[in-house]
Amino acid sequence: MSAKFNRTLAVDIGNSRISCGLFLDDELSDTYNYATDEPKVAASHLRSLSSKFEGALISISSVVPSAGQALIDLWQPPKKNLFAVSAKNQNMLSGLYETIGSDRIANAAAAYRNYTADKKAAIVIDFGTATTLTAVSSDGSFLGGMITLGLSKIFYSLHRQTAQLPELSVIEWDNYASPLAFDTARAIERGCVIGHIGLVKYWVERAKENLPAQTAVIATGGLAPLIAPAADVFDAVDVTLTLKGIKILAEEAMDPRDQD
Repeated sequence: MSAKFNRTLAVDIGNSRISCGLFLDDELSDTYNYATDEPKVAASHLRSLSSKFEGALISISSVVPSAGQALIDLWQPPKKNLFAVSAKNQNMLSGLYETIGSDRIANAAAAYRNYTADKKAAIVIDFGTATTLTAVSSDGSFLGGMITLGLSKIFYSLHRQTAQLPELSVIEWDNYASPLAFDTARAIERGCVIGHIGLVKYWVERAKENLPAQTAVIATGGLAPLIAPAADVFDAVDVTLTLKGIKILAEEAMDPRDQD
């Protein structure tokens, strides 16, 4: 069981954005988001936050090494209270491979801690720049996963790799009484969204064939509220799951007596 921390700042550096969560007494008090390619903005705000909450545990997950280093260099958080999520640094999960993304480690940790009390395993599907599946057992063993391009990047790539197709994005779900469109924009929208929903449903179906019967399925990531209800395979939608896992991993590995 992790030690008790009164204040933890969790930072998730992804391919598109930097998400931060301030936890006070185990409750997520505030969240903040910045563009990954603007680390100066993030560093300035985080510097003021860490100064205001002096002695707070700071836990960082980064899947963009250059952005992570730039943020640390600009921010200069106290090293004494700093934890970097990685397969090597954590002591909570077993069976992780060395190059697994730190965001997926965090997802597995949060799912293990929060969703396996009455289950044998949990699946997390994270809808971000990439769409990922990560599975973990109720004893904290990593059970494998899958990765593909995220829905927003599918739209972007379809536009960039063709001469005439427009770039689109979907911000709300339409049930599409008919999936058959009669113009190019709607054909792209319906093809990409319905295709992603079908992919997720098949992923879960195939994964469950190799997992215990009692397996929870959790959705997280920015597009989770859009895709999860339409896919109809999820037990929970938890958009802050990654931040929770970043916090949990640091608290499991660090001793609060080392805080300032």
